[in-house]
Amino acid sequence: MPASVRHGTRRYHGDDRMKVLVVGSGGREHALAWQLDREGVDVIVAPGNGGTPGALNVLANDIDGLVELATQQCVDLTIVGPEAPLAAGLVDRFAEHGLRAFGPTQAAARLEWSKAWTKEFLERHRIPTAAAEVVDSESAARRAIARVGLPTVLKADGLAGGKGVFVVSAEAEQEEALDQLFRRRGLGDAADHVLIEECLVGPELSVLAFTDGERVAVMPPARDYKRLSEGDRGPNTGGMGGYTWPSYATDALLHDVERRILEPTLAGMRKEGHPYRGVLYAGLMLTDTGPKVLEFNCRFGDPECQLILPLLSSRLVDACDAVVEGRLRPDEVRWANHQTYGVVLAARGYPDSPIVGDPIEGLDTVSEGVVAFHAGTRLDRAGRLVSAGGRVLTLVGFDRRKVYRTAESVDFQGKQYRRDIGVETMSAVGVAP
Repeated sequence: MPASVRHGTRRYHGDDRMKVLVVGSGGREHALAWQLDREGVDVIVAPGNGGTPGALNVLANDIDGLVELATQQCVDLTIVGPEAPLAAGLVDRFAEHGLRAFGPTQAAARLEWSKAWTKEFLERHRIPTAAAEVVDSESAARRAIARVGLPTVLKADGLAGGKGVFVVSAEAEQEEALDQLFRRRGLGDAADHVLIEECLVGPELSVLAFTDGERVAVMPPARDYKRLSEGDRGPNTGGMGGYTWPSYATDALLHDVERRILEPTLAGMRKEGHPYRGVLYAGLMLTDTGPKVLEFNCRFGDPECQLILPLLSSRLVDACDAVVEGRLRPDEVRWANHQTYGVVLAARGYPDSPIVGDPIEGLDTVSEGVVAFHAGTRLDRAGRLVSAGGRVLTLVGFDRRKVYRTAESVDFQGKQYRRDIGVETMSAVGVAP
C-alpha cells in the first residue's frame, strides 16, 4: 500500500502501521509511548522528555502547533496526556481540521477544569460526593469554615497541577491555605473561586475507565500517594507513587462504583449535551456510607498511568481507537492479574522549588522486571541525562522489593522518594514489606 493512503477513518503508512502522536512531557506520556511502541505503533511525542521516542519541540499547550504537527506528520490518532490542552479545546480544534484525537471535548473536560461546576453537576445528578460551599473571597471562606468546622478541605476551582487542595485540621494550616489561595495568589486564576468542602474519612482509591460516552471499560484500581513524605506527611504533590489492586478494592466495590458513579456521570453528561469520551478518572474516598467522589480527572492519571499500563494485555491503540469512533467493547479490553508498584524519584526542592540540571546515574542498573518511566528529564548539550522537573522518574514493577532496590541504585543529587509505597497492602496479605 502506498504511503499515507486513506483507508476508512484511518490513514496508514508504507509499513501499514498506525502513527500516533502522544501530547505531553511527563511520566504518563512516556508510559503511553512505551505501551504503544510495544504494540508496534509508530509513535512520536510532543514535546516529550529525555526518555521518549521521537520527541518533538512543540509544547503541549500550543494547539495550533500540534494541529500543524499532526497534519505534517500524517498522524492517524493523537492521544492527549495532560489536562491543560483538553481544557483549552484541543480535541475540538483537531476535529475542525479532520484530525482524530483521544480525549473529551472542552465542554466535557469541565469535569476537571472547574471543581465548582462539577460539584453542582454531582448534586444535580445525585452522585455521592462531599458537601461543599463555593466562595470567592477570604472573608467568605472564613465564614464557611466556621460553619463547617475543622477539619475541612479547601480546593481551588481551576487547574492547579495537583497542588490546589489543602486539607486543614488546625488553625495554622488554615491560615497557610488562606494565605496561599487569597493573599499570595500562589495559584493565580485557578483560585478565583474556592470550594470549602466537608472532610471525608476513609481510604482513597483511583478508578479509571475507558469510555465512549455510553460504555465503560474499568481499569485496575490504584492507590496514589499525594503527600511528599512517609506516613502521609509533608506538602501535597502531583503524586509520589502508588500501587494497583489495594486489598480493599474488591469486585463488589468496583461494581458499585461503576453503577453509582461512572454510569450516572456519563448519563448526566449526555443529558446536559456534553457527551464524554476518553478516560474518566474518579478520585474516590471510601466512606462508611459508600464511595464518594473527591474529584474527576479527564485523562490518565500520573502516576496511575504508569502503574496501570503494564497490566494491559490487549492493545491500548485499539481501545483508544474504539473510544474515538464510539464503538468501545469493554470485554475486549483485557488486563493481567498482577499488582504493580511505582515509586517516584523527585528532585531536591520539590514540590515548591525543584532544582534541575543534576546528572542522573544508575539507569543502566535497573533491575529486570522494573521499568524507569522518565518525567522531568532531558539530554544536555553533552548528551548526558539530567533532571528537568520536579518529578524526575517513576520506577514501576511487579515486585516491590526490586522497585525499591532500583530506587536506591538510580541516583541524582538530593533525590527524594517515599519508602512506604504499598506497605499497607503488603501487611494486609501477611508479607513483610
